[in-house]
Amino acid sequence: MSNVVMALTVMVTLLFLMPLFVYTPNVVLGAIIIAAVIGLIDLPAAYNIWKMDKMDFLVCLCAFAGVIFISVQEGLAIAVTNILLIFL
Repeated sequence: MSNVVMALTVMVTLLFLMPLFVYTPNVVLGAIIIAAVIGLIDLPAAYNIWKMDKMDFLVCLCAFAGVIFISVQEGLAIAVTNILLIFL
């Protein structure tokens, strides 16, 4: 039932409230995305990976940098390529 309510809310927002977001500057939208991403960064987990295995930390760092500076798909491709090279 919660999925139905969520789908209806998204539909109503897209149909009726979308014209209000047309004038929202890209800077504001970027700030919203950055505020959401900051909560996803987990430094203690990265430190634990560093303590357990340096190569895994390198893959984690490459994936993070790839996603932040290039794109999500290419960042994940970099991580998968790195981990496959490590295994081989």
